[in-house]
Amino acid sequence: MTIDEIDAKILKILQADGRTALSEIARRLDMGSATIHERVNTLEEEGYIQDYRAVLDSELLGLDNVAFIRVQTDAGRFSEVAERLAEESAIQEIHELTGETDLLLKVRVGSREDLTDFLSSIGKYEGVVSTKTDVALRSVKEENRLNVPE
Repeated sequence: MTIDEIDAKILKILQADGRTALSEIARRLDMGSATIHERVNTLEEEGYIQDYRAVLDSELLGLDNVAFIRVQTDAGRFSEVAERLAEESAIQEIHELTGETDLLLKVRVGSREDLTDFLSSIGKYEGVVSTKTDVALRSVKEENRLNVPE
């Protein structure tokens, strides 16, 4: 399925606020609520919309220490290690890379001590050769929104 201009507008509205009522989307786009409901259902079924969730404030929750960890694995084991790491709740992102590093992790923890404990833990994973960590001093921009083409 390819999306048209109306679908793109619906995606942009829902991405900005997933709680926007379908009737409000219909009003903004000057369309019927039933048509919008049908389009949203199709977008969900086709996988364009994967989830609706709240964006939480990491600082208020005490999870404002961000680190980027480069993980080197034994040859041919990066996918296996990545799947195991995916179970760790402190990890927000895991990317398999080309180049010298096999995996890049974005981790969010409550303290530097938590980060130290986390690094110690993953350093013991079977298949992990080494890790290198960069701690973020501050986050200038963090964005999960996609630039939906029209």
